[in-house]
Amino acid sequence: MSGNDSSAPVEGGFSHFLDQYRFKIAGDDVLPCAATDRPPIVLETKFASGAEAMVMSAGVASAVMSAGVLNKASLNKNKNKNKNKNKNKNKGSALQSGSGTGSQASLIPAFELRRLHTSPSPHAFTAARKFTWEQLDIPLPPGPDVTRLETTVMLSLQARDRERSRRKEDIEREATLDVSDFTKPLGIDGISGFDQTEGLFQSILTACEYVGLIYKAKFNRTRPNQVEPRLRLMLANPAHQAYPSNHSFQCHSIAFAFNAILPEHPATEELSRIARKVAENREWAGLHYPSDTNGGRALAQRFQPYLRDAFMANYLAAQREWL
Repeated sequence: MSGNDSSAPVEGGFSHFLDQYRFKIAGDDVLPCAATDRPPIVLETKFASGAEAMVMSAGVASAVMSAGVLNKASLNKNKNKNKNKNKNKNKGSALQSGSGTGSQASLIPAFELRRLHTSPSPHAFTAARKFTWEQLDIPLPPGPDVTRLETTVMLSLQARDRERSRRKEDIEREATLDVSDFTKPLGIDGISGFDQTEGLFQSILTACEYVGLIYKAKFNRTRPNQVEPRLRLMLANPAHQAYPSNHSFQCHSIAFAFNAILPEHPATEELSRIARKVAENREWAGLHYPSDTNGGRALAQRFQPYLRDAFMANYLAAQREWL
């Protein structure tokens, strides 16, 4: 990895861009403070020699988050479980965020989320109503007939009391996703020197939760027990819609991200297996239809290029820990 792969030029260029081109939010639009349209700055970085160049277009536009999406309790559900566990472990460690300041990574990766909201328009300032990643082509949730068939399958899972009991501990633990579910199979849980990888996983969990809520609101699918009252839930229904499964989306996004960083690493397959297990446990708990699980994986697959571009500096920093 050459010295040119440092994230400092990326961060510096983006900050300089924001300083030059101011914008303001007016209703649902993001508008320029001045009436001048300027071309976007293009930043290019490579993962390693021979790897495909990753290009980021940094045309500025910050989307207006609706009150339903910016649900503080939902966006911070990963915080409480890790707060005490990592209090001493991370004290004094430098989980670098995309800002490159050397400070500990914030819970919400605001800089990277801002990159997600970069407008695809060739003009620097464009009304930011919709972004390409908000309209990804994922399968529609099934209609009423197939939904009924899915609840029948879930009732058959419910009847398997022994298997449900076996999965109960994992289901309760996975209710709040923890990066240790992914660092343990990599053999780096609690080991120093892999702070960037751990920080990247945590940022992906947070960013994908935010994006997943947008798609949930778009499809507005009711939970299984609202269709089939005989379903006995192992956990309370979350306060948002069913499709797609955010657990599936988040976990598969981590598996895809690690595969992009280290495609030859044998743990890539294990991370995919874990993602599937976590998602299926939500079906056993009665919270998700099987099609919710598949929808979450499809969203993770299609969203991966946007995630990679937004977190490019983090991907590179995590990769350097393994090379």
